[in-house]
Amino acid sequence: MIRMFAAEGAIDFTRYESESAHPKPETHIPGSVMYDANQPSGQFHYQTYSKKNYTLYYSTYAPVLDVTLRVEFPLPFLGFRIMVKSHIEHHLNGLAFHLLQGQVNVVYAPTVDSELLLKEKEVYEVFDLQIEEGLLERLRVTDHEQATLLEALRGSQTVALFGGPGFASAYVLDAMTTLLKDPGNEELALQLLQQVIEVRRMKRPQRQLTRQQVEGLFRVKNIIKDQLKKDHRLGDLARQAYMNLTYFKEMFKIVFGVTPYHYLLYERIKAAKKLMQRYPDLTLSQVAVACGFNNDNNLRRAFKSVEKMTLAHWQKLSDVVLILISLESFF
Repeated sequence: MIRMFAAEGAIDFTRYESESAHPKPETHIPGSVMYDANQPSGQFHYQTYSKKNYTLYYSTYAPVLDVTLRVEFPLPFLGFRIMVKSHIEHHLNGLAFHLLQGQVNVVYAPTVDSELLLKEKEVYEVFDLQIEEGLLERLRVTDHEQATLLEALRGSQTVALFGGPGFASAYVLDAMTTLLKDPGNEELALQLLQQVIEVRRMKRPQRQLTRQQVEGLFRVKNIIKDQLKKDHRLGDLARQAYMNLTYFKEMFKIVFGVTPYHYLLYERIKAAKKLMQRYPDLTLSQVAVACGFNNDNNLRRAFKSVEKMTLAHWQKLSDVVLILISLESFF
């Protein structure tokens, strides 16, 4: 149903089920349908996964020369796009958007006639979530926001909602990654949509960032995530982003919705939860040290700060979930 065109004309995609694909792409949606094309202008690939109330798309474009990629979709589209990797100039039904890495754009279009201006030797990764009315009805939003979304869905004009493109957050990017691993879970799709709307509802300070600055901030984010046990100094992180300290702290929070310190805590707590679930025999002290905390008391304090509940309460809830999963598999 999606048609794409490059300089050489219509792109002829090969379709196959993702589980039979070998090798699988780095970002693989379990159970998806995959489409691949090798063209003179580059390699183009996308995956789709559809449920009654939503459809996921994950696209990768690797042009070998500057090319305008035209995408046509003859049905209405209400949803959002997240620019996962690189930055893109994007025209949708005559509206022009410039999406930087990590930005999200919520739109409605009665049909899609889109142009993506791709640069040679760049690799672009794009996530789209198309939503249906059934998912909208489950959203926790104001009456005005609900009416705006439903009005857009039933309208005949292409519109950018919630003020157009803006930076998502570390939490939105995490929720997207979680949904890609379990695409059939409608609760995860709803949580992601809810978080996107909440992020776009917030009035964050507006700053103009260059592509290089955004890339520097993502580089620092990855350093923090990959080196959880390290005692990071803000000055060192700022230098990795090629920014002075004050500007770095401000820009990191604008792009990711959280300070560098709180992002480190968030990732450490996430790692601790995984360890406790995977290796229940580990002591709390062992988990704490493995995730970069000095001791278990620091872990407990950080857990309550990040999760808004005590570690003991979370462990009880986790035990209940495991019991329910076991019962479900038994029956």
